[in-house]
Amino acid sequence: MDRDNPLGLSPTDRATAKAAYDDAVVIDCSNVGIVDPWLDRPIQEQFFDKMIQGGVTVSNVTVPHSSSGAVNAVKELRAHRTWIATAADKAILCLTVDDIRRAKREGRAGIIFGPQGTDLIEDVVEMVGFVHSLGVRIMQLTYNTRNYIGDGCLEPGNAGLSLFGRDVIRAMNEYGIVVDLSHCGDRTTAEAIEASANPSIFSHANARAVYDHPRNRTDDQIRAIAEKGGVICLTPYSTFVRERTGSAAPLDALAAHLDHVVNLVGVEHVGLATDINENNETRRIWHRHEHPDLVGDARHHNYPVGFDGDLRKYGVFSELLVKLGYTSDQIGAILGGNLVRVFETAWGKR
Repeated sequence: MDRDNPLGLSPTDRATAKAAYDDAVVIDCSNVGIVDPWLDRPIQEQFFDKMIQGGVTVSNVTVPHSSSGAVNAVKELRAHRTWIATAADKAILCLTVDDIRRAKREGRAGIIFGPQGTDLIEDVVEMVGFVHSLGVRIMQLTYNTRNYIGDGCLEPGNAGLSLFGRDVIRAMNEYGIVVDLSHCGDRTTAEAIEASANPSIFSHANARAVYDHPRNRTDDQIRAIAEKGGVICLTPYSTFVRERTGSAAPLDALAAHLDHVVNLVGVEHVGLATDINENNETRRIWHRHEHPDLVGDARHHNYPVGFDGDLRKYGVFSELLVKLGYTSDQIGAILGGNLVRVFETAWGKR
């Protein structure tokens, strides 16, 4: 395989893919950033540099990442706001759709705060407005286990949405925080989609009909989220693409999920998300560079060859979409246009 052209596209098709990519607002709808006090500033800024070099307009970053309650969450939100403010030449905190467009226009890294769970609000619904004021614009209702709101996808009881959870969703709709259901249990997912007046999203998940994994979503769930205007963001993270076979799933394996969902609900309800933990992937990329003999070893490869968990190579997804026969307009929608539509509904058109 040619690592620089993993899909074997012709020069004409590669040029078509690049043109569509360059025109698009590109949104990676799930990404774990790299903000740690012990890191040197250049390493912290590497995340922004990778986004800019890779043409990724916006990342939905797991902020806060901590699951230890409101106080630590506020500290983390403050640290990330400082991280962005002190690199204003490279980054912008996206609080509005205009901020997303500005990030594209100015070639800066747009950051959305999108925690994977609701530990940051504890059991206080009024905290929804407070975390919105600190920059949260997407919030996952549960992680894998049970919380005050409902059940995660690994809870065997599969309980539904709590009364508190319904109050939280109403508050999220009121303030303009997108409801994210990526890790929710099946019953909580169904009830949350119904309860939300605004479109919901799966920020990073694949189709369970293609690969039966508890983190993937059923056809009924995908249809339900699409019927209310939402989006499922498919991920190349191998664990959710196919069963492990000794190496990472190739790019073509992701295509099976993409075509299944498009055939099910249409192009307008599909997005993309890498689910990269940047701290871990930075180490893996360095390790593979220093030890090329390990390339392809399942222990060191969570992403397909050609992307390799490196945001600088995000454009390969545009090449995959060209190979699959999608038009430039459809590619732009999948890369980020569909999510912009959801954000306009939830946040307002500004």
